[in-house]
Amino acid sequence: MELKTIISMINGKVLYGTEEILRRKYAYAVASDLMSNVMLDTADDSILITSLVNPQVIRASEMMNITCIIITCGKTVTDSMIELAANRNIALVKTDDTTFTVCGKLHSNGLREGPLSFEDKHLTSIHLDPKRCIGCTHCARTCPTEAIRIKSGKAVISAERCIECGMCIKVCPRHANSPVTDTPDCLGEYDYRIAIPASAFFGQFHNIKSRNHLLTALKKVGFDEIYEEAIGAEMISYQLRKLLDSGKRKLPLISAGCPSILNLIQIRFPNLMEHVVDYRPPVEVVASMARREAERKHPDKKIGIFFIAPCTAKISFIKESDEVVESDIDKMIAISDIYKQVLRNLEEIAEDDIEDLEKAGMTGLRWPSPGGESLSLHTDDFVAVDGIDKVIDIFEKIEDEKLDGLAFVETEACRGGCFGGSLAVENSYSAKANIKPIIDEAKEKYGDRIMNLPGEEDELLRNRPLCYRPVLQLDEDLNVSIKKMEEMGRVLSSLPGIDCGVCGAPNCRAFAEDIVKGLATERECILYAVK
Repeated sequence: MELKTIISMINGKVLYGTEEILRRKYAYAVASDLMSNVMLDTADDSILITSLVNPQVIRASEMMNITCIIITCGKTVTDSMIELAANRNIALVKTDDTTFTVCGKLHSNGLREGPLSFEDKHLTSIHLDPKRCIGCTHCARTCPTEAIRIKSGKAVISAERCIECGMCIKVCPRHANSPVTDTPDCLGEYDYRIAIPASAFFGQFHNIKSRNHLLTALKKVGFDEIYEEAIGAEMISYQLRKLLDSGKRKLPLISAGCPSILNLIQIRFPNLMEHVVDYRPPVEVVASMARREAERKHPDKKIGIFFIAPCTAKISFIKESDEVVESDIDKMIAISDIYKQVLRNLEEIAEDDIEDLEKAGMTGLRWPSPGGESLSLHTDDFVAVDGIDKVIDIFEKIEDEKLDGLAFVETEACRGGCFGGSLAVENSYSAKANIKPIIDEAKEKYGDRIMNLPGEEDELLRNRPLCYRPVLQLDEDLNVSIKKMEEMGRVLSSLPGIDCGVCGAPNCRAFAEDIVKGLATERECILYAVK
């Protein structure tokens, strides 16, 4: 059905839409004011019907490849929302009809709900290919939040429990798990393209001439400007020093640089949320700054900000399981997907073509290595932990008040820090060796001074508070939850306790939890069945 026809049916007014857009044909639509539902149940190239009016609607639609939004109930649409829709080339239509009326009209004329189910599409940065999956249980056993089960011989990811640490990607022998990222081909969608390479990017290449040599090679992939993630790391380091000196926060402070760790705290360690630093990941700080400057310089161009990411954890902050977080990053490109192009450019760049692109000093460049963030704080009262299992152990000790005298706890989901990310090319040990000459070069040029100071502290603050995500609760009702816990204990005592994983759960305790939640039966345990 052509968009022109749809607009006519609902007496709609076009707020943004070219003639080409109005000729688009649609077969599917989704109606909701809750963006998390839209992101779970929407087919590609659908129409979104909603009465919600804010920029997050546009950003969520872009991520789900929704190309038309119908605003119902005569709601007033702001100029900024219209401008954002135009920048994303998403049709924007307004009608006085209610959401219910619009749905009725379009459904009666053949438009249908998208043919996707919850198990086909998860709100995570990890895609599971059922054709490759053989149900081997490697991922289920490795997942730190027990978010994976084996059902009908295939792995299934629970989006609400996934913290996007990427462990399942690393351990899958069939490469059935893969990150949901963008490819370099998407550069053509924008008029002005800005790359933000993660600091771990500098550790992926051997024997480069200089940091500017590598940044120039990256720019020649098709970018107009480069901003290093290390810029934001420097700003946060400076502000963290002041925060520690102020004595205003309960110690130890816990770093907020790894989004997977933040997700873990929200799910498993809510008592530690008051310890978490209130600042955004460095790349978000840099993206906001880069967008402001680019829009000031090029107001007539469509700006695209591309993060060159080392891991799935770095992807998750623009697309979370409980809400959509507004971000200035438009696309995420894996380091591994851009590596070969950069490598070719490194070989072809002449000495005279190397541009002066570096903007950060040694402090920000050290962040991807375990302990790099802590070393910038000028305190010895810290502990740096890498690897999700070690992080969980440290958090349990903090909760039990077994660690005294610590001022700061630096935590990374990946072993080897950001160098150990699932989207990197080099192993973490080689990457640390590769980046050392770059750090030494920065130290020789700039010493240990911070090259980028923040303006107001508000520029660094997270745009939403951390909230407890009670996905591990057995029931919302406390009394019911207690009864289910008692039932879970009874079930667990009847199971063999050998954690074989044949039932599809990672261990007997998780299997007992599935049983009391009605997601499994005791007969699915082969050892129980032969009793």
